[in-house]
Amino acid sequence: MADGKFDELEARILQTIELLKTTRREKDLLEKELASARRLAAGLEKELAEFRRERAVIQGKVETLLETLSELSEESLV
Repeated sequence: MADGKFDELEARILQTIELLKTTRREKDLLEKELASARRLAAGLEKELAEFRRERAVIQGKVETLLETLSELSEESLV
């Protein structure tokens, strides 16, 4: 009877060990995926910042052109 309980305990311990190994592998994989996602997010944030800078430059140029056009149309009315 004690042998049966010992065998059952041994089987449960082995099952727990396998579950632990699987969980660790999954954790390692998820940590790698997270690191990759963070690198991607950082790259996208840099790209977004560059797009915002470009937009500001273009917006400034457009505003300057509009002001120039407005001045020209005011001069032609005078």
